[in-house]
Amino acid sequence: MNIFMTLLQKEFVGLWRSKKIIWLPIVFMLLAVMQPVTSYFMEDILKMGGGLPEGAVFEMPTPTSGEVMASVLSQLNTIGLLLIVVAVMGTISDERRNGSLILLMVRPVSPLKLVSSKTIANGILLMVSFILGYLFAYYYTVVLFDSVELNHLIQAMLLYCLYIFFIVSSVILCSALWNSNGTIAIVSIIFFSGLSMVSGWLTEALKWSPTNLSTYAVKIVTGVNQTDGLLGCLIVSVICIVALVVAAAVVVKKKGL
Repeated sequence: MNIFMTLLQKEFVGLWRSKKIIWLPIVFMLLAVMQPVTSYFMEDILKMGGGLPEGAVFEMPTPTSGEVMASVLSQLNTIGLLLIVVAVMGTISDERRNGSLILLMVRPVSPLKLVSSKTIANGILLMVSFILGYLFAYYYTVVLFDSVELNHLIQAMLLYCLYIFFIVSSVILCSALWNSNGTIAIVSIIFFSGLSMVSGWLTEALKWSPTNLSTYAVKIVTGVNQTDGLLGCLIVSVICIVALVVAAAVVVKKKGL
């Protein structure tokens, strides 16, 4: 346990030195708050864009507060995914290239503890960044639109936090497999895009897919009670996260020396 805590402390120090602890929460907050603000002023933005006949009246239906918060999650599911991949892709590959991974592996350090510390440290940072951004978006949604039921908001946040850990563990496995950050980014994006598309096509067969965590989060925050399969999705997601961490540890053990 002392070794694991030392490794975890090392990871947080590295996140601080790379300034990820500073810029990731800021970017998530800016990214999240854009949605309620643009949704509120969208009608004015379109009118300013012109193109309407003289005297024409343009009206847009006002979205509900739940729909606005759901759109925040949808935006984070695209741009946020890219942000997470960029932040995590060099977790192991960078240390392998600069030789620090070899120095760690020649010591009595378990590869599983090493990978677990990286997954937890990066997962916590990204989870906190997401929560700050989502709460920031919630504040502006309440000010500009209406309030969202707090229990729905909390449930959606917890589901998306688990989804973030799934993304982090997947990217870390890619970082253990390949040395090129470009390859890691491309493979990660293709994997998540493909899994999301297949889960969308085979909704019944893959209703327990971890990528559906974000879908369930959107349904909950909008007040939709169609959450059949959520428990199975949670169980499968946790199993996948553990399996990905173990797989990354096996790869590190084989390629680390």
